[in-house]
Amino acid sequence: MSDMLVADPQLERQRLAALHDYDVLYTAPEADFDDIAVLAAQLCRTPTAAISLVSGERQWLKASVGMDNPCEVAREHSFCSHAIRAGEVMQVPDARLDPRFRNNPMVVGEPYIRFYAGAPLITADGQPLGTLCVIDFEPRLLNAAECTGLRTLARHVMAQLELRQYARGLDAANERLRDADRIKDEFISRVTHELRTPLTSINGYLEVLGDPESPPSENQQFLDRIRRNSDRLMALVDDMLLAAQAGQSSLVLDRTTLDLAELARDAVARNRVLAEGRGLEISAVADQPVLVRADLQRLGQAVERLVLNGVKFTPRGWIRVTAVIDGDDAVLEVRDTGIGISPADQQRVLAPFRRAAAAERHEVQGAGLGLSIVKAIVDAHDGTLTIDSAAGHGATISIRLPRVRN
Repeated sequence: MSDMLVADPQLERQRLAALHDYDVLYTAPEADFDDIAVLAAQLCRTPTAAISLVSGERQWLKASVGMDNPCEVAREHSFCSHAIRAGEVMQVPDARLDPRFRNNPMVVGEPYIRFYAGAPLITADGQPLGTLCVIDFEPRLLNAAECTGLRTLARHVMAQLELRQYARGLDAANERLRDADRIKDEFISRVTHELRTPLTSINGYLEVLGDPESPPSENQQFLDRIRRNSDRLMALVDDMLLAAQAGQSSLVLDRTTLDLAELARDAVARNRVLAEGRGLEISAVADQPVLVRADLQRLGQAVERLVLNGVKFTPRGWIRVTAVIDGDDAVLEVRDTGIGISPADQQRVLAPFRRAAAAERHEVQGAGLGLSIVKAIVDAHDGTLTIDSAAGHGATISIRLPRVRN
């Protein structure tokens, strides 16, 4: 490409980014654009008119009239690639006499272009996307009124492009609103269930304790069950508050140097009784220090949730927690042999109140907050959270953080 447009690569990148933002390249014909091309040909008294968009390597026609093969041409043969930077209407009275075009295949051969005039299509912030152009097969010039009319029609092309971009934005905003409504409905349904279950249990045990005929020997057992359900409620409330803070990007971190290997061993020790009570093997492979700068409370919450998830979603088999150094990174990994997460659900489960289809099928309790909270904590530490899993084949969830060298 030899036209002046590519003299500044930065300007060209900006121009191409603006062009692609309109999402119009290689789209189907539209009557509104076809009508403008027809009007341009009639106004300028030419047999041919087109709305062209100039991409990196090609000139593509969104609309045309009077062309047998109107789709696209190589940019190096494009008249419009010169016209987009002209500012005003660029006219070529006789292409045979213009050194830029006299050897152009479309001048020396079919369709034997002689006259060309193009008004640039310019965005509100000054990016040229293409042209509204007219072509004749005899030398000529547009008069002042015809040039003004071509510029006016070019502005109408841009108005149509802006309207379509605005409509796409509205569609996307409406979809986000519908998605927010779905999340709200899921949230109300799930949280109502998660609250009702322990509250129903608490109320039942309180009624038993209030019965004068209740055996005193069982009172302590009932109180223990009430306490467990109360703890479950408090944990849900804490998770909801933490999710709300994370959603507002307001997690405050108190960073110190800590050992991921120690966090892994502690999380396994805390959950060993729970795991073994479900018939699961649980272990930590974390013998060497793996140091990071992190908030002990927050990162501890993240590791705890990953281990609890491993226990919760593993009907049989094992959970293994590892902490290793990988180059400049510290990696903590929780691997299990549980129900897994399908590739389709792996992004979904990182959003608040969203659960995998497998979790619903297996009727595993939960509000759908665990992984979204873990991701928020990891993001706040400038780390990454990854999921490697397939439905029915276990899951490996990894936290990767910048490591501190000894």
